[in-house]
Amino acid sequence: MSWQELPLDRIYFNSFTGVQGTAWPIGTPQVPSDVIADVITMCAARNLIDIDVHGTLQLLASMEHYCFHGHCHETIADVLDLNGQDVDDSRFDNCLINGAQGGANLATYMDCILLGVTNFRGMAKRCAIYSPLAVSVGVSDFDHCTSIHGVITVTVGAPTRLSFKKFSGGMILTLQTGGTALVRGISGYLEVDEMTGGTLDIYADAAEIQINADCTGGTINIYGNARVTDNSGATIVNDYSQETQLDAIESAADPLVMGRAQIAATTIDLDQGIGSYDLFTGTDQVVILESLNIKLPTGAPGGTLTSISIQTDDATPGVIIDAVAGAVANLLTEADLGWTGTLYITVGTKIQLSIAGGPSVADYICNVTAKYRAVVSGGSLA
Repeated sequence: MSWQELPLDRIYFNSFTGVQGTAWPIGTPQVPSDVIADVITMCAARNLIDIDVHGTLQLLASMEHYCFHGHCHETIADVLDLNGQDVDDSRFDNCLINGAQGGANLATYMDCILLGVTNFRGMAKRCAIYSPLAVSVGVSDFDHCTSIHGVITVTVGAPTRLSFKKFSGGMILTLQTGGTALVRGISGYLEVDEMTGGTLDIYADAAEIQINADCTGGTINIYGNARVTDNSGATIVNDYSQETQLDAIESAADPLVMGRAQIAATTIDLDQGIGSYDLFTGTDQVVILESLNIKLPTGAPGGTLTSISIQTDDATPGVIIDAVAGAVANLLTEADLGWTGTLYITVGTKIQLSIAGGPSVADYICNVTAKYRAVVSGGSLA
């Protein structure tokens, strides 16, 4: 084997079994290097950019435009510490990444574990993230990433763009002071903490979203399938989530909404003495009574009853069924006495049934039904 036949055109680094130097066959799979400076030298000499990494590696110099191939899914000991070094335009595959990302441009992380990475800039695709994570003021995109070992904390700052696409698991976005953040297609738990500025757009697939009381600025827009708990202070929260919209539809369908037809029903026993007895009371808001029906039971009322009438208790009563219509001669077995019209029923106004002559036979129970509409949402007859 020669350098021209090097497998996959890579220089091989192994902190466990590697050796120092740059002479052949150091840097091959059989004799890997354990000195990153030697690896850089060998890459430059042979015009290579790919480095196979096994074991622990701490970057000690700028390493722009390299491709690092790790084995983090084979052993958790393969830790690559960025160490604040410039890795602009470099790519990391299957690496366990730790430390601060240096440089001013973007790096790419594919199928990596991000363990306590700070000053992140670039693209992470199919990565598992372990808290904490801090992004830079530039552009950071996370595509189909997940959290591991519970909820992760992401320090946002004021990025040009921070984007999580199809994120699953639990995440706390904290300390956004400006810029734009997008969470698209999240499944799991999202908490927004200490937001003071910027814009956060959330598109949920199936998420529980909590906005904390220490969020005092900025704007949050929420869309999709989410259960939202908004405890925010001065942060503007526009909740367009499906659950909130369904709640609004249910509220609009609520019969207590202004102008919608409502029904109130009760019963009254005519086996009572001469006097007036409450059927309904206007409650919470004004309503308009449109119709009323009283259904008699089987059999004649008998007793000393001579008539019934139904009216309001206003100073000038609103007559609904007068004593003529309610005369005992009209109180036939299973008869219906009905009324239609309009009466303005204020809060506290009572609709009452009056008995004349005396009580009927025992247990002569009638069903009374009223149809009405609220003038102001919330009005009802109780």
